[in-house]
Amino acid sequence: MRLKNLHIRNFRKIEELTVTFPAGLSVIVGENNTGKTAIIDALRFMLFPGRDFNALRLNEDDFRRGAGDAPIEISCVFCDLSDDDEVHFLECLKDIGDGNFEVWLNARAEFNTATRRVNYKMWGGETEGGTLPSNLYDKLNSIYLQPLRNPESGLKPGRYSQVARLIDCLTSDDKQGEFITIAKEANDGIRKLKSVKDAKSDIDTQMVSIAGEELSQKTELIFNDPTFHRIIAGLQPEIEQLPFALNGLGYNNLIFTAMTLGTLKRSDQYSFRSILVEEPEAHLHPQLQVLLLLHLVKETKAEGNQVQVIASTHSPILASQAPINSIIYVHENQNKVTTVSICSIEYDPILKNKLQRYLNATRAELFFARRILMVEGISEVLLMPVLARISGGNLNEAAVTVLNAEGINFNAFLPLFGNDHLNLPVAILTDGDDKERTGTPSATASGLKAKESEIANLRVEFGEITFEHELARSAALLPFMLEAYEELHPTNGAKLNTTVGGLKTDEEKAEAFRTEFLRNGTSKGKFAQELAGLLEDVDLTPDTVPQYIREAFLHLGVIKSEEPDEQNREASTTNPVSESD
Repeated sequence: MRLKNLHIRNFRKIEELTVTFPAGLSVIVGENNTGKTAIIDALRFMLFPGRDFNALRLNEDDFRRGAGDAPIEISCVFCDLSDDDEVHFLECLKDIGDGNFEVWLNARAEFNTATRRVNYKMWGGETEGGTLPSNLYDKLNSIYLQPLRNPESGLKPGRYSQVARLIDCLTSDDKQGEFITIAKEANDGIRKLKSVKDAKSDIDTQMVSIAGEELSQKTELIFNDPTFHRIIAGLQPEIEQLPFALNGLGYNNLIFTAMTLGTLKRSDQYSFRSILVEEPEAHLHPQLQVLLLLHLVKETKAEGNQVQVIASTHSPILASQAPINSIIYVHENQNKVTTVSICSIEYDPILKNKLQRYLNATRAELFFARRILMVEGISEVLLMPVLARISGGNLNEAAVTVLNAEGINFNAFLPLFGNDHLNLPVAILTDGDDKERTGTPSATASGLKAKESEIANLRVEFGEITFEHELARSAALLPFMLEAYEELHPTNGAKLNTTVGGLKTDEEKAEAFRTEFLRNGTSKGKFAQELAGLLEDVDLTPDTVPQYIREAFLHLGVIKSEEPDEQNREASTTNPVSESD
């Protein structure tokens, strides 16, 4: 069986939350302090018996502030039950129809202000008052890997070390005797050594002197207690012929994670097996982060493997390499924590595949953003920071992430956004592509604009033809654009400068620039790099920046509107053609 849903109420900053988990791998992403750790800790509270050192022990600080004496309530829902699961968890079943059942585990915690203690109640099934099987946790096996962990504690020799657990899973009862035989032979060989014999004799003599012949005990010196579990408890990893304690934290983390996964895969006596891991990227350089993630994907997809891996991360690298359906996005808006499981969003398969390929090749920063500015290509990415500065704002201070769509359809991203999905301000800057000057933007631009009515917090802005053409229409920006172009194409740039100088209107100049820019096949990226450098420290007025770009900045809070003119604002979004046309 697998974990399907987690319901949380009044736990830390979470008022009420439902998290949906896909099968296999789940990657919980989001900004700092949005509730990712609270989700992991809620699972620790439910999945570990109270005596387990990985179990969460609630205290007064875990109760949501401002909720009065409201209790903490947490429930886990499990699906895909086998017949044996239905028997073992009989008291916890909920009938969902068609002969199918789910397992519901519920808990309530209340804080007693008189005793300063937390009181717990747990029950199974949908109706409060149900009982729990006394051997409930005999069928639940979870391992928790804390953030910034030092894996040495789990690799050190001991009865419950991860090494011992893995070997125990891999050794059948009839093979345990092989360990015992080898240990006895080692003990016999060590006892024959002269120094060991002398030490034994010295100890026996001293014991007789202390306790006398009648009360003294005989001593043997052995290499190891020749019982199977004692033997495997003494084993520890050796890496590259060196003790594991001398190995780096990053690689020790990988070794520990590998042992943990290997142990759970072979623990089929459990109905539910999971790893809860915070910050799997800890101590790993980017390439190892990717390799670890790909391994987790492979293992959780392996046929017959029912281990769920639930990881929380701050790493855009891990988020970009994770299967899109594994992403669980956590967001806080106006003090309310929400989550979006991508697996539960209705998505056109073609668009979802496009998004997956895009994320695989980029840093998935959209899952860590507060505000998003989506643009068509590298040219806009390079120039947006300087255009924001000229407009009187700062993208970083406004917490705006510029997302380069890199030529893929913006529609691949749009299903992610909305009230019930990623509910954050989003602006799209695109080209109107109205090359014939008909006053009507392209079907693509118009279709994107129509999405504003469907997606809350979405603003779509576009220029008449192209981004570069709109910049060239600015009398203050054009001289810098001509200089940047001449830097890339000295001969043609000088000719263009002369041509533009002989024209009268801003529109004629902009059109001349656009025509030459396209004719020469100028690299937009190189041009934007040159132009950004020229504009970096130039003091220009905000109206230098095209109006449609400023409207996007205004929507994202990058700049403030001193005197909002709704009529002009509406005109700029419906028909971005300037009055000079």
